[in-house]
Order: sequence, then structure tokens, then C-alpha cells
Amino acid sequence: MQCPFLKEIRVKYCQSAAIRKLIPTANSGRAHEKCSSEGHGDCPIFQAQPPEEDAAICPYLRDSLMQYCGAAPVAKFVPYSESLLSRCGTDSHRYCELYLAMANPEMPPAEADSISMPEGLRFSENHMWLDVTEDGICHAGIDAFLSRALGRIDRITYLGTSGRRRPAAVLSAAGCDLEMVFPNEMMLTGCNLYLRAEPSKLAEEPYAGGWLFEGTLVEETTRGLMQGERAREWMEREERRMNEFVQQQLSGALAADGGLFAAGVARQMDRERMLALLHEFFSPSRAGRV
Repeated sequence: MQCPFLKEIRVKYCQSAAIRKLIPTANSGRAHEKCSSEGHGDCPIFQAQPPEEDAAICPYLRDSLMQYCGAAPVAKFVPYSESLLSRCGTDSHRYCELYLAMANPEMPPAEADSISMPEGLRFSENHMWLDVTEDGICHAGIDAFLSRALGRIDRITYLGTSGRRRPAAVLSAAGCDLEMVFPNEMMLTGCNLYLRAEPSKLAEEPYAGGWLFEGTLVEETTRGLMQGERAREWMEREERRMNEFVQQQLSGALAADGGLFAAGVARQMDRERMLALLHEFFSPSRAGRV
């Protein structure tokens, strides 16, 4: 499914001009346009290389079908054939900042006292998610359990941005660094570099604007990941484990009494307890225990 903001337009341009200026067909009939009238004979570019035969319109005038983003403040025309290679023509448009800002898609609400888990996503035991489109493009990030536990994330550092690898990033919060490693390899094609300037998206929109990695499938990318009912049962166990961990380490408002643990609970711990929590629930070593 392509982005609803992806638009098509036919443009005209001069084949011989040093700088190709694309003129939308709807605007090409303006009075001062010479290319499609006999006035093209006065054009310096035409005069520099006149053809052997006269023509009613300039023989160097070409037209082409282009696409552009209707949500962008400035339209950038992309040849139709090249646009098929972009995320605009695939389900990957759901992770575009412009689409998220304009369409404001709503994620399915979580049940009371439970962690949000959108349908169709796969989850790893170290609390990362994977979304795979029909054309094999995948996105990965941290789940709402991890984002709730950390609360505000101060900084993100990517450990490699391309190539076949297990995508990894370091999340920094309250003076502690947490290395998040996706458990399986993918052909990594890009990272959400916007998060380096706005890491708050990781906590606010973990399944949308807070995605971390983009790539394509290889044979092992989805191996061992949980989905559907299995994933929900696992998440319920994780919530109970977190509540037990917090009750053992803390007392008072941060210790849950049967409900969901407090948002940002990791930041309320001293360094030693926080490192213990991060290792227990989110360590890269947990990804291999699915």
C-alpha cells in the first residue's frame, strides 16, 4: 500500500538545458512559455543547436511523469521509475515523519494496566520489535515495556548504519548506557537519525516515530521471534517479573501493587540497582534465550 500523500504529476523540461527545470503541465500554457510555441526560435539554447527542420514546438521539449510528496512543504519531483524504490510506494511510508505528522495514525490502545503490543509485530525477549511488510522491508525498535521502564532517554548512539548485521544502538538514560542489539541479522539500510536530535520519540512513540532500524529481510531475520498470543503471554509474565523486581528493590509509590510498574522506574533507582534491572530485562544476552 502506498502513502496517501504520494501524488503524480506530468512535467515538461528542456532536454538541452544545463540545469533541468521541471514545469508542471498545468502551468506550461502560460503566455511567456516559448517551448511549445513558435517563439521557441528565440531561445538561446535552441539557437545554439538548431535542428535541420523547422517545427511548431521546440524539438528539445520533453515531458515525463513524476511523483512528489503532497505533505512536504516544498514539492520535490522524483521520476516515476525511481520513486518505486522509495518508502513512499510501500507500507514503509508508515514510518515517515511527514506521514506520521500529517496523518496522525492512532496506535491501538493498550488494555488497562498492560503494555501496548500492536497486532502484526514480532517481539524478541530483550524487548525489541520487528515489523515486516509484504515486500520484505522491515523496521525494528524498542517496545513499550522498555520505553516505559526507562522513561526519558537522553541520548542514542548507533553502532553501524548499514550492511548485513545485527543492528545495535546504545541508549543513554540517567547516566547509564544500555546496549540494545536486535537478536538476528538483517540487511541494514538505514537508521532513524532523527532520534539523535529528538530521543524523546523513543518513549513517546516506540512503535511509530521512535523506530530505530530499517532494512530488508535475510533468511534468519524473523527466527525465534514471538508473535500473537505467544507474545502477549510472554509480556504478561514480564510485567509480573518487573513488579516483583521493583518490590524487592524499592518501596513506596514506585513499587506496583498488582498494577503496571511506574513509568520511568529505572531512573528512580541508584546506579547499581538500575544496572541490575537493565541486565535482567534488556541485556543483549537475553535475545538468545527466546
